[in-house]
Amino acid sequence: MASKLKDFFYQSLLIVVGSFLCALSVKGLLIHQDLVTRGLTGIALLIHYKWAVLPLSAIYLLINIPVFVIGWKFVGRRFVLYSLWGLLIYTLALSLINVELAVDDPMLIVVLAGALSGAGTALILRSYGSCGGSEILCVVLNKLFSITLGTSSMFISVIIVSLLALMFPIEKVLYTLVFIYIHSQFTDKVFHGMAKRRTAIIISNEWTAITKALNTHRIGVTLISGQGGFLGEERTLLYSVLTARVVPLLKRTVKEIDENAFIAIMQADDVTGIEIGNQAHW
Repeated sequence: MASKLKDFFYQSLLIVVGSFLCALSVKGLLIHQDLVTRGLTGIALLIHYKWAVLPLSAIYLLINIPVFVIGWKFVGRRFVLYSLWGLLIYTLALSLINVELAVDDPMLIVVLAGALSGAGTALILRSYGSCGGSEILCVVLNKLFSITLGTSSMFISVIIVSLLALMFPIEKVLYTLVFIYIHSQFTDKVFHGMAKRRTAIIISNEWTAITKALNTHRIGVTLISGQGGFLGEERTLLYSVLTARVVPLLKRTVKEIDENAFIAIMQADDVTGIEIGNQAHW
């Protein structure tokens, strides 16, 4: 019971911090220049600018209803329930934040807002849920087609902004596209950077001893049969996916056994697995 409560508070912390960063980018920067953001928040802003019949938070809450229906069909129930919790927190943040950051240049505004909201979105999506909106659609695309969160976010937002271009001056639409790009870059960097993984490939004649040594250090290894391209000799390759902090230990262990071993270390952004995976458990 205690572990479940601790996990819930940790997930809630990610959602709260991320939601307030996203809300700050909207209420503290974009809304004061009549700029449009990405996703469903952008739709809510458009309605708010043109027909200010409801507060921005209430508009965002209402237009999320069909999105949650889609999420309920394609994404895990836990993700949808945590997203409902995130939606409430985000709408609360939109209601509570009423500040204007002292930035006047529109380009600086969209860059700073994109950085804040991108980092906030990544934090939220590292949790078990989201704050609703296009994040749910991004998760659906990620699960179905392995499209990165930043790429799918930019793709969805470009479609929405293209529709908004019919109602907004082209200058504001271009600023919005800059915001979307910055947001997508920060989302990818922060989301995938929070759990860095590396892929290691090792080629050595001492592969048996190296395998035993790595297993002693609890570094998992898969044996792959291969053939040299030049001499055609049979080779056994060692393949491992590990966290970045374990890489020095792997190199040291291999070199202690075979100084001439070939080691290739590559970045692994998207890894699915119980122990070594870096994807959020949606």
